Amino acid sequence: MSDTSPLPDDVERLTVIATYLQLELERVHRALARAQQREQEAARQAAARAAPPPDWTVQMNVGADPRPVAVHHGDCTVGQPRVRPISRRTAIEALTAGVEACALCRPDRELQIE
Repeated sequence: MSDTSPLPDDVERLTVIATYLQLELERVHRALARAQQREQEAARQAAARAAPPPDWTVQMNVGADPRPVAVHHGDCTVGQPRVRPISRRTAIEALTAGVEACALCRPDRELQIE
């Protein structure tokens, strides 16, 4: 690049211009970071929508010591967002250990746990 732009030749005005440009560059970096964060969040949401639901989930209670509250079919929306995917075997073990079955999706029926 050629240095043909008309800049002042005194230190005071050059310092003001440098400070202004530095502040503008920081503003651009913040805007860039926000845009990247939005894109990453959109990509995460798209990946979450594209991923098939798990076969079974366990709903955890709210508290310092999370404990299983209920077992659900993977596509059941009760208890969201406090559910974690689990295997069929873990679902059976949880139900036989006394964790409740969701009253809406009734995983105990399909797993034949009574």
